[in-house]
Amino acid sequence: MRKNIRDRAKRTAVCFLWLYIVTSLFTPFSALAVREVGYMPGVTEEMTDPAFWSSLSEDPDALLATPEEIALLNEAAVATEGASRIDLRNLKETYNGIERQKSLKKTAEDDVKYYLGWVYDETGKKLEQEDFDRIAANMIDPDAAEEMPVRWGIAVNRTELLAFPWDGKILDDPADIDFDYQPLVGIRVNEPVAIYSTSADGKYFQVSASCCSGWVRAADIALCKDKEEWLAAWDIPADKRLVFWGDKMYTDYSHSAADTVCRLITMGTVLERMDESDPDVLVINRLPLHNYAVYLPVRNEDGSYGKTPALINARECVSEDYLPLTASNLSKVALASLGDAYGWGGGLNNEDCTSLNHSVFCCFGLDMPRNGTWQKLLKMIPRVEIAGYTLEEKEKLLDVLPMGTLLNFPGHQMMYLGKQAGEYYVVSTVSSLMSPWSGNRQRTRCCQINKLDTKRANGKTWMESLNRINIPWILLAEGEEYPIPELPPYHEYTAFCVEKGLIDPYPTGYFFAERTATRADAIEMLWRTAEKPEPDLSGEGFPDVPANSEHEKAALWAKQAGIYAGEDGQFRGKTALTPSFLAGISQAFLNGNAAGIDPASEEPMTRAEFAQAAQAVWTAYEQQKPPEDHSAPES
Repeated sequence: MRKNIRDRAKRTAVCFLWLYIVTSLFTPFSALAVREVGYMPGVTEEMTDPAFWSSLSEDPDALLATPEEIALLNEAAVATEGASRIDLRNLKETYNGIERQKSLKKTAEDDVKYYLGWVYDETGKKLEQEDFDRIAANMIDPDAAEEMPVRWGIAVNRTELLAFPWDGKILDDPADIDFDYQPLVGIRVNEPVAIYSTSADGKYFQVSASCCSGWVRAADIALCKDKEEWLAAWDIPADKRLVFWGDKMYTDYSHSAADTVCRLITMGTVLERMDESDPDVLVINRLPLHNYAVYLPVRNEDGSYGKTPALINARECVSEDYLPLTASNLSKVALASLGDAYGWGGGLNNEDCTSLNHSVFCCFGLDMPRNGTWQKLLKMIPRVEIAGYTLEEKEKLLDVLPMGTLLNFPGHQMMYLGKQAGEYYVVSTVSSLMSPWSGNRQRTRCCQINKLDTKRANGKTWMESLNRINIPWILLAEGEEYPIPELPPYHEYTAFCVEKGLIDPYPTGYFFAERTATRADAIEMLWRTAEKPEPDLSGEGFPDVPANSEHEKAALWAKQAGIYAGEDGQFRGKTALTPSFLAGISQAFLNGNAAGIDPASEEPMTRAEFAQAAQAVWTAYEQQKPPEDHSAPES
């Protein structure tokens, strides 16, 4: 009896063991280790709530700019030469087709020079000159003439403006098909375009939108019969506008209205609300309860423009007319796209960094230039170049900047959210950065919140890299400047030295201009001024400068060049720098020229004073350089 019980117990234990093993083998990994929603370091779920940031403003619901001021900003942007803001309402109705073909050919040639040698198509084939020649041949309009009428189009689908009239992709990595250089900017439903030519295969129109020019798929554009119909489609009176300010939405499915089914509506889309006072009137076969009744543009079978009734759920992120520009509204629009994929040029039905900010401000009626380089030309808004600012100066500036300020460094733009617990936060859509977890370059491809101590792939922090800020909703009056904090009197010198790489900030990023400079700082500055000549590493150095240490090359160079022999055979790099010491080594470096430095003073120099002297030394060295010989070489 006992034996039977033991045998049954053993068999049961073995069954449970096998059941555990089999279950483990077939259990999805996600059930074993669930991956949580990810955030960058220092970012919490609470920070994804727009109210978290708008509450930092003194009055979140105060109007930052009136509709009249925004209209003036739009006019000023259109009038800014080179900003690529196009005044669609006042475009000429004819153009020289022959001249435009020449211009398109020149643009294509310039683009090909840029892309040739490093891009691929979606099959993994490297694009060669003959490939681009074939693509460029499709730009030729066979019907081009000297005087041609502009045609007027309305986008019926969310689409993209493209660099070339071509169905393929332009990739820098054939394994990364999501990063396509073809798109230039996204085009929203009901957005107007002026049509100038048609591709040779008839599949593309060459167009101008309000912020850019390029090629668009003809199937996504409906042709208006004249300019009046075109203007009526999109130049909608304020009392009839419905503005979508959310990330994206799709219209409902309906068997009764195939033209309106699942239409993608994206941030900044403006639609016309229907006129109808009778509550019993059906819209797409139903009463518009809890919905806005609007018109959506459609492309008829012959390609002409039409419009059809549609419904937009009132619970979607929509506003009757443009949103009032307040901190509260700005924060909710700015964070509406969190988690979306990064889409270069508006690809993947998403946005890149500058086009996201462009779309955000379009929800308030502000149509600013699409790219940071074009925004840089705007002189009517507060704009500050901060490439030479020290970390202390940048922090002082950020402490007074309002949420929504646009921050830039080369290749990226972000929107400032605010300061929390001593850290500075921004929101932007990001392609890649240095992973804070592995330290490797990582593809994020995401609209995200992060701190400005985030590192770029080159190892520099975003804060270190900032080179420009602008506040796009403030219209400067004549002679007026936005109250930017005053810079210290030594800023000119520290900025010069940071820009030229003569003096580095401390590893923390701070310059600490009031700290005492050292002899090692001075020797390092001279070596960098001389463009870092390579010393003989086999030569005898200073015993107090270890091999491969920070100042090894500069110290060895100074000794071998007869600029500094040391003191009692030692380098003594940590000794406080004095004007007399700096004058002496500068004279040796500049052939007797002390660069205006007082050789009699033994007072320790601050880093600010040292920066002023370093600028003088660099300038004197540049003046001593022999002029470059541009004569032709002997045959």
